[in-house]
Amino acid sequence: MKQFALTLVAVLVGGFLALLGYDQFVVKPREAEAARVDAAERDADRVKVAPDLAQARGEAQSIAAEVEASLQRSVDKARSGMDAQAREMDRRALLTDAVQRATMFRVSLTEYYQTNGRWPQSADEAGLPLPAEMRGGAVRSVTIGAQGQVIIVLDDAFAAGSEIRLKPQVNGDAGIVDWRCEVKGDPALKQALPRCQG
Repeated sequence: MKQFALTLVAVLVGGFLALLGYDQFVVKPREAEAARVDAAERDADRVKVAPDLAQARGEAQSIAAEVEASLQRSVDKARSGMDAQAREMDRRALLTDAVQRATMFRVSLTEYYQTNGRWPQSADEAGLPLPAEMRGGAVRSVTIGAQGQVIIVLDDAFAAGSEIRLKPQVNGDAGIVDWRCEVKGDPALKQALPRCQG
């Protein structure tokens, strides 16, 4: 039994030494290598992150510049559209003013014709203001033409030679006067006054 106890102690001491050697020469070197690899990977990741952040910053600035340029183009386009619309509204207001100035001539000429059976030869004969007195807005002058026409000559707010002509037509023996409108010169006149011929 003594022999058995010695053998058992020797086996236990040998097993302990084997485990101690395994731990010292296999497990600890593996752990050290794994720790070294992890540290190297972390360092490599840190190195990768720095250039990625710089690249991301550059891409973000590029995207921001593109968005800002696109926004500026949109604002410029909207401003241009609004300016064009404002100019168109101004031109329409000028035309409305011109036609309103001629309304007094239309009424006076209609009354003159119905009273006298003929058209007056001049604004003075019809009791109307002189052509220069009608100047204003886009109107250069308002004159009476042949057979009671009202001729509105427009200034340089419209193309050269732009006119609105109101032509009377007497219908029937009752002397009812209808007025037709004609435009010439600037194409915008026809667009703004679609009932007028031109």
